[in-house]
Formats: sequence, structure tokens, C-alpha cells
Amino acid sequence: MDVLFLAHRAPWPPDKGDRLRAFHHLQRLSRLGPVDLVAQADSAEDGARAREGLSGLCRELVIVPRRRAVALWHAGCALLTGRSLTAGWHTDGRIDAALSALCARHRHDLVWAFSSGTGPWLMRRSSRRAAPCRVMDLCDLDALKWEQLGARERGARAWLYRLEAARLLPLELRLSELADLTLVVTAQEASDLRARGGRPRRLEVLTNGTPWRDFLDLRPPSAAGPVVAFLGQMDYPPNVDAAVHLARDVMPRVRAAVPGARLVVLGRRPAPEVEALARAGEVDVAGEVASVPAALERAAVFAAPLRSGRGLPNKVLEALAAARATVMSSQAAGAFDGVPGRDYLVADGAEASAAAVAGLLADPGRCDALGRAGQAFVRAAHDWDAVLGRLEDLVREVTVREVVRA
Repeated sequence: MDVLFLAHRAPWPPDKGDRLRAFHHLQRLSRLGPVDLVAQADSAEDGARAREGLSGLCRELVIVPRRRAVALWHAGCALLTGRSLTAGWHTDGRIDAALSALCARHRHDLVWAFSSGTGPWLMRRSSRRAAPCRVMDLCDLDALKWEQLGARERGARAWLYRLEAARLLPLELRLSELADLTLVVTAQEASDLRARGGRPRRLEVLTNGTPWRDFLDLRPPSAAGPVVAFLGQMDYPPNVDAAVHLARDVMPRVRAAVPGARLVVLGRRPAPEVEALARAGEVDVAGEVASVPAALERAAVFAAPLRSGRGLPNKVLEALAAARATVMSSQAAGAFDGVPGRDYLVADGAEASAAAVAGLLADPGRCDALGRAGQAFVRAAHDWDAVLGRLEDLVREVTVREVVRA
């Protein structure tokens, strides 16, 4: 099976949400036959790093560094002509040329497109003759993510976010109708896709996995002391909002009940408002960490009071895999199929979140028990081998069906 894999961001290194998912999918697809990868990179340095990391998986590897001025020009033109800014931002003549050349050299049996940012590439270059089967991995609906951000922001930024939501949603719906198989990461995303008018040919939920074996030898939460952790890409608006809410609204209430309780904010590129949270003895903004398991081992409780965002928060998967007692918002919990109260706690608002966190910190035995249950849930429901085995089964089903139909 010859595969053409399209990615809006080169999936290397696999150290954050979209790259993690795309890398694992690419890795499993490479077992089925030769894979040609076409992707963008944020810079020439990122592109070179990705080429080095992915060369062993791909037959041909085309990674195009984004030219920011050109991307801004295309995004501006899209804004003025009624198109999606996402589509404009990912427009690049070098991508079109690379796809034309690849399709001339190889007859691909499967085109795999990751994220709606690659949608225009898929529509322009994957003819039915050249690609009998098309898979669109939307992961989550970016349009609804912009819609959420537009509801939380004010002024010109809110207007721009709402505009992009309105323009991107029809594209995502069209992609789900074009593809032979559309994938999303949670049942909620599938429900929202249909509720917004999507009529996919075939829609499947394919969750993310986590390398839970990397977290097996950590000390139990009770050995960490009264430390609360939050982890994420710390310039991503939903993570920034959660960290600020946690530090300013939740933790003062926690410290009132558990004197000496501290918050550790983990993750690369902390935004200025996150860096401003640092306070000796109360909040540590640690920035990028060399080892996620080692960083999480410092905490007894992981708190994820996310109030916006879409899809499945990988940071929560990692916290559960690390057997940290986890408290999350209902916004985050909607992505999981575990049992609240057994595998993790769900709380919304500063008072409820603080009560849940403080209760765990004050009861080390309960903290350890909740951590063990969360880890068992992740091992059962989010093992990468099992997730990717299902991916392979889906690919075989849909490609066989399309060959028979042809």
C-alpha cells in the first residue's frame, strides 16, 4: 500500500498534541508500505530537525519551511476574499509543486490528511484515479475552537476568531463529506460534527494513546508533599487561561485549607501572563521540562481547570499515566470515558476545584488510590498499541471497500 501523508506541521519531534498523534499514525502506516510525507515546518531549523527524525519512516520526505511574509500575504488575501484564514495561512506554491511531482512518480493507494489545514491540498491534488482512498483526520474541529475563543475574547480579536470559525466550519464539513473515512479524537467531536450539519461518508472516533510504560516507576503521589501541577504548551490560550485561573483563583483557597501547598506550572514557552504568576514558595513557573515523567513525579495532584479548548488534552493523559491524582473540569472530562470519582475527580469553578484539590492533599491514601485507578484506566483505554491496531484495521476496511467499489 503506497501512502501519501499530508501534515500541516511536520510531526517531529513528537512532543506535543498534534505532532504526537500525527507521528504515531505515520509510524503505523509505514508498516503497511512506503509512505511519502508532505508537510510544512514553522522554520528552516524545525524543517531540518524533522527531516532528520523522520527520514527512516518515509520513502520521500518533503518538508517546506513556512515563509512567514508569504503566509501572512495569503492569509490577508483570504480575509479579503471570504475564505478561511487557516486555508490561506497554509497556502504555498511549493507544496502544490511537490504534490504534483509526487503524484507523477507514484500511484498512491491512500491519501492521509492530518488537520483541516491540509484540506485544500487534499482537494486540489488527490484525484479519485490517483487516490482510491482518502482519510481525513480532523482530530478536533478547529472551527469550534475558534468559536470558543471568540466567545471569550473581546474587541477585534474576538471578531476575527468568530469570523474564522464561520469560514472554517464549511471547509471542515466539506472535507468530512469528501473523505472515505473521517477521524475525530472524541465522541464529543463526532457529535458536534453531525450537529453542525456534517454528513461524513464514514465517521469514526480514534482516541489518542500515551506511553504509560514510561511512567511506571514513579514514586506515589503521597511522596511528593502538597504540590499541585499543571502541564501544557504555555502560550496556547486555553492553557494560559487555565494556569492563570488555577494560580489566582484556586490555589489561594487550597492554601487556606492546606498551608504550604504549592503550584508548579510546567511547559514550554510560558506567555507573559503565565510568567507573571511566579511567586516564591507559592507558584513555580518551570518552563520546558527535560522529562515529563520526572516533572510530574514532583506533584501529588494534577489540576486541569480547563475552561476552553477542544479534543483530548494529552497533558491529562500523561498525568493519569503518571498515577497523579487528577482533578479536571467538566470541559476536559468530556473527552474521557473513565469513571469520575473512581479514575479522576471532576470539579468546576474555583471553590469546587479548590475543595477537590485540598481534599486530596489532606488525604495521602486517597491521593495514591485515585492515582492508581487513573493509571489503570489509561492502560486499558489509551494504550498506543491498541489504538494503532484499530487504526490499521480501519485502513484495511476502507481501502478494501474502495478497491471493491472501483
